[in-house]
Amino acid sequence: MEYEDVKDELLSVLDTGLKFATRLDKSAEYEVYLYYRNVARAEIDQGVVTAKDGIVAGNAVRAAKGKRIGFACASGVSAERIKVSVKEALSVVNGVTAEDDKFEGFCEAKKPGRECKFSKEILSIGVEDLLHHGQKMIDEARQVDSRVKVVGTQCSASWGAFAVGNTRGLQRASRSGRNVCGVDVMSIEGEERKTASKYDAACDRLFTTEGLGEEAAKDAIKQHGAKKLDSTAVMPTLWKQEAAASYVLIGIGQGVLGRAVVEKTSPLCDRIGDSVASEGFNLEDDGQRVDGLGTESVDAEGLPQQKNIIVDSGTLKMFLFNSYYGRAFGVESTGNCSRGAPVFGEVTPYESSITVFTKGLAVAPGSKTLDELVSSVDGRAVLITDPPIGVFHSDPSTGQFSVVAKSAYLIEGGAVKHPLQPVSVAGQFYEGLKNLAGIGNDVKLSPYGPRCPSLLFDGFSVVG
Repeated sequence: MEYEDVKDELLSVLDTGLKFATRLDKSAEYEVYLYYRNVARAEIDQGVVTAKDGIVAGNAVRAAKGKRIGFACASGVSAERIKVSVKEALSVVNGVTAEDDKFEGFCEAKKPGRECKFSKEILSIGVEDLLHHGQKMIDEARQVDSRVKVVGTQCSASWGAFAVGNTRGLQRASRSGRNVCGVDVMSIEGEERKTASKYDAACDRLFTTEGLGEEAAKDAIKQHGAKKLDSTAVMPTLWKQEAAASYVLIGIGQGVLGRAVVEKTSPLCDRIGDSVASEGFNLEDDGQRVDGLGTESVDAEGLPQQKNIIVDSGTLKMFLFNSYYGRAFGVESTGNCSRGAPVFGEVTPYESSITVFTKGLAVAPGSKTLDELVSSVDGRAVLITDPPIGVFHSDPSTGQFSVVAKSAYLIEGGAVKHPLQPVSVAGQFYEGLKNLAGIGNDVKLSPYGPRCPSLLFDGFSVVG
């Protein structure tokens, strides 16, 4: 398939699949999902090259009779492969007696939103190009300092589309693409091993590798000579963009998802209209941002993605839903249906049942630079530059977290003094947002989704 035609081709096969399903058993209603992705990927790890170039394609079918639901999936997007899934899903629904009380049918058609702005230059990127870019980052990092001993790179480019339709008249498709590059560096001095990473990702332009290797190498090197904090205290912590993004994603980013709200595992489920953060904190999930990596015209069940204001001036305004959890909560979908919800790693969407996830989580910038946030600290504080170990395993249902920051620096007297040996930081995600002491103006896209500025928190326990 070609980029220009991929939506039309998927929609044509989708229509064929739905007609077949209806002829097979008119007493059921059906939803068919098709996924097609052209993926090129290249990794270099200590001289070992791993390259992949190919198509990921598959289909998923849900069949429903009343409140009984069957799910099946198969690789491939041909009419014959869809028929395999239709028959299996129908067999499942005919064989089960359990009912889902929350299920009220598939969704009705609505006007779609817009796709992301896509640079067609990405279409021409091949594995050889990706390897070339990776080697450039490696060479750049190694030229910085002889202590740079380990360098690895990952580069990828992908484009494709998905189509989704049901027997209620909905048939929608959306295209997107992206390219991503990253470099990981380890600097070794004596017994010290210090690491740093840099990356770039975009859908509307080619990624930029220039300077990434050098920046990562310099960040790793300046961590040498780390000293113990030699303290156990409650003190301010300044989380740079990537670290702050991990905090937001795993805390409030999970707490506002429809499943957690409906099942009452979120501490926020009864907090609409309440103050949940400092007045300067604003959070949105924008599935229509023109350069958003999660932007599509429709979500994974065919409803339009949209811009959702979650927190406005510290006040919780809304939750995020697909149609299933939205109906259970008594509201409409917010366009946040997803198939699989990875924070890291890969998920093959057609193999996953529907869920709720963010599309373009973003914290609005504040007014201060990073240097101004540092200088605003009275006394001692800790600067955390990378996502701390354990943050992605924290429990958003309680909000409690205890993490280890390996890339950390002491702030004292309004200035960054020196690198620190690993420190433990513990606190509560939601209370932390209420104790925000400063928000940076340095918004940056994180490699796992959210756009976030640096955030200065007060009141966490720090041990080092």
